[in-house]
Amino acid sequence: MPFRFLASLACLLLLSAPAQAADITMGDDCDVYLSGQIVKGDADRFGALMDSAACTYSTLHLSSPGGSVTEALAIPQHFSRTTTVIDAGETCLSACSLIFMAGHTCAGAPYSCQPTRGMHPTATLGFHAPFLQPDQKQQLVPLDLSFSAALDIFAQIQSAFSKLSSVVASTGYKQSMIHPDLFAQMFSTPPEEFYTITTNDQFYSFDIGLMDDIPNTATPAFDRQRAATLCYNLLYSTYRGWNHSEFGFADYDTGGQDYFDSVANHVQRRDPAPWLGDNVSIPVNFVQFRNINLGMGWTGWCEIKPSPGSGTVSVNLYPQEDMPADSDRADLRAYMHYSMAWPPRTPVTSVSWKASGGGAAAAQTSVPGPDPVALARAYFDRLGKRDGGAPAALWIPEKREAIERAAAGICDASVVEASDAGVSGGSALVQLRARVTGCGASSGEVYALRMTLVSGPDGWRISALNSAD
Repeated sequence: MPFRFLASLACLLLLSAPAQAADITMGDDCDVYLSGQIVKGDADRFGALMDSAACTYSTLHLSSPGGSVTEALAIPQHFSRTTTVIDAGETCLSACSLIFMAGHTCAGAPYSCQPTRGMHPTATLGFHAPFLQPDQKQQLVPLDLSFSAALDIFAQIQSAFSKLSSVVASTGYKQSMIHPDLFAQMFSTPPEEFYTITTNDQFYSFDIGLMDDIPNTATPAFDRQRAATLCYNLLYSTYRGWNHSEFGFADYDTGGQDYFDSVANHVQRRDPAPWLGDNVSIPVNFVQFRNINLGMGWTGWCEIKPSPGSGTVSVNLYPQEDMPADSDRADLRAYMHYSMAWPPRTPVTSVSWKASGGGAAAAQTSVPGPDPVALARAYFDRLGKRDGGAPAALWIPEKREAIERAAAGICDASVVEASDAGVSGGSALVQLRARVTGCGASSGEVYALRMTLVSGPDGWRISALNSAD
C-alpha cells in the first residue's frame, strides 16, 4: 500500500499543473523576455510582438521549465537576428532549450550566419527526450507515449534544426546548430531527468557562449601550464577528437604530464592595442610543442590572443619550427573560452577571473551553494506532516498542486539516510532511502530514491523524484 502512495507521488511530481501561456514582453533596445510554460499560441504572440517592434537585432531572455515542442520550434521562425540568452540564476529546460539553441544572427559583408546564444555560468540549461501527455499533445512532460508519436516529435525537432543548420551552413558555418553529440544525449536522457550544460568542453563543443562578469579592462595572463592546456585542448579536439559519451575522454591525459612534457618553449609578450587607448598593450602567449602525440607527431607553435573585457581568446596554430611572425598565416584559428585552459569536464562555475596587475589571472575557485540534502530531508518531513520549516519554494511552482494531492495519502515519512549531493552546475542529485507510511497502515516501508533538484533565483527546487531500485 505505501508503494502505491509513493509511486503516485513520484509520478505526480513529474506532472505540470494546467499550463498558462508564457509571459512574453518587450523591454528596451529590443530585449524580449519569455518566461513560464510554453503553450499553444505562444509562437503567434511572440511573432506579433516581434512584428510590431520591427527590430533589426534582438535579444531573447529565456526562463522556462519547457512546454509544447511544436510551439518551441515555431518561435524561432520569428527571430530577427536574435541572440538567445539565459541570465544569471535563470533556468531553461526541456522545450525551452530548443528555443535557446536556435539563436542565430545573419549579417555583415560578406554576408554570414552564426549561432548567437549564451548563458551565465550560474544559469541552468537542461535537455531530455520528448514525450506526450494524454491530454496535452506534443509536450515535453514525462509520461509514457506510443513509439510512433515519439518518432514524430523526434522528426519535427531534427527537421527544424536541419533546415536552420542548412541556412547557417550556406554562409560558411561548419557545424550543425545542434551538435550530433548533444542530439544523442538529448534523445537518450529519460524524460524525468535532464542532461545539463555545465562543463567547459560542453560549452566549447556545442558552441554555447558564456556570459561572464568580467571588467572591460580585464585580460587573461596565463602561466605556462594554463597556456599549454588551452592549446592542447584545441589540438586534441581537432586532431583526435572527443565525444560526450560515457567514455568519450578515456584517452585524454587529465594528469597533464604527457602533453606538458612536449612543451619545448613558452614565450609571453605584450602587444600594443591602440584601439583600447594610448600606450595600452595586451598579453600574448606562445607555446611551442615538439612531437606531441596526437595519433601523429605534431610540432609547431600555438598563439593565444585575448580580447579585453571578454572571456574569449583567439587561439591560432602554426605547424612550423620558427616562432610565428606577424606576417605568418595560421593553419587553424579557434575562439575559446578561458575555461578551456583547464582539462575537459571542468565545471565552469569552478573557474573565475581575479584581477591582477591591471589584467586578470585565471584562478580555480570553489563555489559555495545551498544544501540540497537538507531540502530533501525537509521535503519528507513535510510529507510526514512535520513541516520542519520547509519553505514553500521547495517545489517547482507548476508541480506543487499535484504533489500535495499525492501527499494526502501519506501520514508519515522521513529520510533514513541520504548521500552527499552530486552538484553539477545548476542541478543536484541526492541519493536517499526514505521510510513512507500510508494513512491507515500499521508500518512503513523503506524505498531507495533519487531526488533531482534544479537551481533558480530563489535557490534549489525539486524537479523529479524517482525510484533508485
